Amino acid sequence: MATLTVTGNTSSPAALPVGKAVRCVSQVVDFSEFTNASGDVVQVIEVPANTLCLYAGLDVLTADGAGNSGTLSLGDGADVDAFVAASTATAGLEVTRARAGDSSMGTTSIGYRVYAAADTIDLVIATGAVNCKVRVFCVLADFDGEGDSEAQKVTFA
Repeated sequence: MATLTVTGNTSSPAALPVGKAVRCVSQVVDFSEFTNASGDVVQVIEVPANTLCLYAGLDVLTADGAGNSGTLSLGDGADVDAFVAASTATAGLEVTRARAGDSSMGTTSIGYRVYAAADTIDLVIATGAVNCKVRVFCVLADFDGEGDSEAQKVTFA
């Protein structure tokens, strides 16, 4: 097995790999503005196809005062609690699942999610109606079309 060394990657700006900016997006959801119930799914942030979600979480701006013992989960179409498992909506940042490899979360830990198809980051009302106000945020990296039509700019030998 051979190891091929890359050369020319820093010799000129034209040889640098292409790339797009990573961005943090957020959206506020005020549950006191609409009727909700256990099991409701609020599709908060649209994630385009070919996007890497590096991290997602929620910040409770106003604690739940509905008295229904309501909890929130944060996930997506494939896993309703991929980022935050059913958590009581008290003021402050909610506990986000640990990064992959962190023994504190065992087999349920996550580190990132790759979206080959468009999806949404969803807030799920896990138990009982809520009237809290939360900010959902995620760090997204768009890799759609990166380098697809480019020629090789470096040498491997």
